[in-house]
Amino acid sequence: MTEIIDGIAHVTAAEAAIELSTTETRVLMLLKQKALQGTLSDQGWFITKASLDSYDRDGEEVQQPACRSACTASRCGCH
Repeated sequence: MTEIIDGIAHVTAAEAAIELSTTETRVLMLLKQKALQGTLSDQGWFITKASLDSYDRDGEEVQQPACRSACTASRCGCH
């Protein structure tokens, strides 16, 4: 359900997670990374529809383990 906050259409973090096929935690991480824009209210986080609609779902970089370039240990899982 769309909610209008300060004249801008928003959805809840839960609804954004469903639309992105992810979790609410991931949506909050995307807010922190400024990949999505939102507003915190007494009812929780609301994500702007515009940022959700323009979010590049396929353009995310896959995070590689930090040790990948220098690690030789087979037990860490980066090889």
